[in-house]
Amino acid sequence: MLFLEITSAVTALTLVVLAFCLIPVLLELKQTAISLRTFSDTLQLELKPLIKDLRDTVADVKVVTNSAAANADGINLFMEELGHAGHNIRMINRVIGVASTIVSGSSSWLTGARVAGQFIADRLLKKKGG
Repeated sequence: MLFLEITSAVTALTLVVLAFCLIPVLLELKQTAISLRTFSDTLQLELKPLIKDLRDTVADVKVVTNSAAANADGINLFMEELGHAGHNIRMINRVIGVASTIVSGSSSWLTGARVAGQFIADRLLKKKGG
């Protein structure tokens, strides 16, 4: 029986030591749970307005992107028309270049024709007058 009594005493002593160690741990867990609950409540109070602001911001961004997408067709049309205008300006420039070449060449032709006309007129006048 002595062995059984010693074993019972050691078991009881172990349970008492375990209880003394376990009580502070349980108290600390209780304080941690209370702090965690307070933090959770505060976080929920702070997150609700933040989430609302984020949703409003996302809605505004959607409006802006939809506006930009709607105007993108107009911008594409503007750019196409601008390209056509550039093509037309190049064509006009080519026509003016050809016309200026013709005019610059025709002025020498006109001068030659005028000199030839005067020469022929002078000869005709000399024949009639002489």
